[in-house]
Amino acid sequence: MSRTRMSMKLVLLLVLVVSMIAAGCTNNNAPAATTDTTTDTNTVVSEGSSTAYQWGDKNFESFVRKASEGRTLKIGFTPPAASEFYDIIEHGANTMMNELSDRFGVKFEFEMSAPNEHQSVESQVATIENWTAKEYDAILVSSAGDFDSMNAVYQKAMDAGTAIFMFNMPAEMWDESELKAVSVIGYNNHYQSGYIVGKYAAEKLNGKGNILLVWGLPGHWSTSRKNGFLEAIKPYPDMKIVGEQRGDYVRDKGMQAAENLLQANPDVDLIYGENEEMAQGATQAVEARGLKLWDGTDGIITIGADGLKSGYESIRDGKLTATVNVGPVDMGREFIKSVFMHEVLGYTVDKIINVPTTVIDKENVDIAAAYTDWALGVERK
Repeated sequence: MSRTRMSMKLVLLLVLVVSMIAAGCTNNNAPAATTDTTTDTNTVVSEGSSTAYQWGDKNFESFVRKASEGRTLKIGFTPPAASEFYDIIEHGANTMMNELSDRFGVKFEFEMSAPNEHQSVESQVATIENWTAKEYDAILVSSAGDFDSMNAVYQKAMDAGTAIFMFNMPAEMWDESELKAVSVIGYNNHYQSGYIVGKYAAEKLNGKGNILLVWGLPGHWSTSRKNGFLEAIKPYPDMKIVGEQRGDYVRDKGMQAAENLLQANPDVDLIYGENEEMAQGATQAVEARGLKLWDGTDGIITIGADGLKSGYESIRDGKLTATVNVGPVDMGREFIKSVFMHEVLGYTVDKIINVPTTVIDKENVDIAAAYTDWALGVERK
């Protein structure tokens, strides 16, 4: 093969890899790829349609296999809490680790550690320091910690040779040059979450209605989402926030907060739970008071954000009105792919990588649920 053709193939890889998340995922339960000796491509054999992503032809794959030969990537995964949301992200990571292992022979040692106490920063710092001492190749971290303090922790780890990749973090809140990580993989909380909730609410309520907010712990996530929501409803002076209370990101506290707010403000049109657990708690509070949930034309709209299997089931049951799927499956896939490209193949990756997000309601819930179900059904090999 000429150097020109090889260069073109490497350029093609970059294009294919960037589009990978939107293109869909490998069917990790399908039989392994078999080589068709009559062509230059690998043929994936499976029952029914294949969702396998095609990483170039067999010649290209042989080069990547050589680069991957004997490599075991040691990766630590530390979210701020153990929850359904972060479990989906981890399963998304499983799909990509299996794909990379099957295609290129790279092996993975993957460890998850979440604080016992919700958002305990001290616990996460100790975990990061422990994994750095054990010479992990990369650490994937989402933390509620103070930005400057965590940057110092990340810089120390990277100076020791462990690459830091942040995920599910509102990178839009900080100057890109100040982010002490190889990459921040997530979504824009302002525009890809809070803002699109506001636009959806304005459309459904025709720009008029009373709104309750059930909000999480003070911090960068809640700030960015709220700013986005406020920007979206600003053109509609008849959309008014009449009450707000903390629900601390969990369902029972979200329900308690919504009950308190509804008692003081019974004439409301929408309850926005900053995350899906609190939104489902708010839905329960509406039902407990005997109030009508949104039926498409009338009732109280309840909306959250995450992209949970339980949330999709609630939407199908006509309870939760809508949620923002912030791409937990794609975040898991994207950060594993980024670690592989950076650590094994030596590529640079974008400092901020945002996955696609969308509002999910009864019109499109089946698509999102099917993708999530697929990821949750994949265990790491």
